[in-house]
Amino acid sequence: KALQAVFPDLELRADDIQAVFAGIRPVVDTGKTNPSKESREHVVWQEDGLLTVSGGKLTTFRLMARDALKSIQERLPEPAAGADEAPVLVTPEDAEAWIGAAGTLSPAGRLRLVGRYGENARQILSSDATADLQGIPGTPYLWAELRWSAGQESIVHLDDLLLRRLRLGLLLPGGGRELLPAIRSIVQPAAGWDALRWQQEETAYLEIWQNCFSPKTHLE
Repeated sequence: KALQAVFPDLELRADDIQAVFAGIRPVVDTGKTNPSKESREHVVWQEDGLLTVSGGKLTTFRLMARDALKSIQERLPEPAAGADEAPVLVTPEDAEAWIGAAGTLSPAGRLRLVGRYGENARQILSSDATADLQGIPGTPYLWAELRWSAGQESIVHLDDLLLRRLRLGLLLPGGGRELLPAIRSIVQPAAGWDALRWQQEETAYLEIWQNCFSPKTHLE
């Protein structure tokens, strides 16, 4: 209703909602009975090499990131010479210089890849499979990103991949059910799963999506 009020020409209905999700703020517990009264300040601490950041808000993410980096500074390698003068933001021209024209990939697409993956963007785009450089319909992602994530980002379950790494389950109708055969052809070998493991993962993923992310579940 809120979106329709701002964009009435869209004529949105409940059936247009593809997925739903809720976020939970990690507020630090100081003992107040009403969580809304707790402070939104963040805290950073280390335990046996594990860095934990708790509290804070989306609007303070830059400050939280800076404090986290300062906390682990002694564990990080020395910055390269001239790093202080390096640009913080990458331009479309920088992205093209870094990864090349990358076929039919648009300047915005190249910029997104470099911004998301950094130097790994080159390796993602080096796939020998032409189809890998095609976009996954209905999403900003390439099939090559799916292959990279499945093989390199330590996924444990299919829902890790489709709901948290690339968010395909939130962007595609039905959580991407219709694309699961194509997803399987890439993910199963990249993750090293046999046919039984894939079937278990697919069943569990669809159940999680239906129970927690399906708009039908929440609108009934």
